[in-house]
Amino acid sequence: MGRDLGTFHLRVELDDGVGWIEEWKTGIQYCGGSESFHPLNAGRFRPAWNSEEEIFDTMKYVLTEGDASCDCNKSLRLRYAGQVGPPEALECGDTLVLKRLTVIRPDGTEKILLEKE
Repeated sequence: MGRDLGTFHLRVELDDGVGWIEEWKTGIQYCGGSESFHPLNAGRFRPAWNSEEEIFDTMKYVLTEGDASCDCNKSLRLRYAGQVGPPEALECGDTLVLKRLTVIRPDGTEKILLEKE
């Protein structure tokens, strides 16, 4: 089991100058609902990470190789951040290129996880 490391923020910057900031909570959280599981009966999730390096590796993976690495998911994140309007078509691809990923720790200090030269 992991431990509560606090709430981190991830600043995601794209090559074209737009981006967003994500919140990553490391403490106990509750799952959302679904058609078969009522959200008011949500289950508790224990912390998943034991160290900063584990959460940093997860952040980097999600945005470079995982679910959030494709254009359709990056477009949705930009939309939610208010940077761009709703995409006309959410096509998957690799045209939205990451420029920099910066973690903002709970104490306000920052660490660059990825930087394109």
